[in-house]
Amino acid sequence: MEKHDIGKTLFTIHRYFRLFLNYKLKNYELSSAEFLVLLVMIKKDGLSQESINKGLQFDKGFLAKVAKSLENKGYIIRKINQEDRRAYRLFLTDKAKTFIPEIFKILNEWDDTILEGMTKKEMEILNNALDKMLKRVVIKYKKAKEEL
Repeated sequence: MEKHDIGKTLFTIHRYFRLFLNYKLKNYELSSAEFLVLLVMIKKDGLSQESINKGLQFDKGFLAKVAKSLENKGYIIRKINQEDRRAYRLFLTDKAKTFIPEIFKILNEWDDTILEGMTKKEMEILNNALDKMLKRVVIKYKKAKEEL
C-alpha cells in the first residue's frame, strides 16, 4: 500500500457519505451541507454562523447560502445577534426539531455500515488516527491560507 492510497480512500469514503446523505435526504429537500449544519445546531441551538462554521470549515458565503436555504425551507430561524448586529444567530424550528430522530437514524445507519465487523480496539485506533490527521490538516490548511 502506498501512502497516497489512504488519502484516496478517505476521499472516496467522504464522497460516498455525501451521496448517501443526498439520497437519504431527498424526500426532505435537504442537501448534505444543510444536514451537517443542522447536526451542529442540534448540539447547541442559537449559535452564530461563525461558530457553526468552526467545525465545518465552509466558505463564509457558502454557509450564508446554506443558512438562507434552511430558513426558506422552514428548518431554522435567523435572528440578528444582539452582541454583533452584523451577524446572525441560528435557531432550530419545530420542523427541524421533529426531524432530529431521522437525523440520528441516518447517522446510525451510516456508522453501522462503515464500522461493521470492527472491534472496539480497532475503532479506538481508527478514531485516534483520524483525530491526529484532522489536527495536522487544519494546521496545514491554515498555513497554506496564510501563504496566499
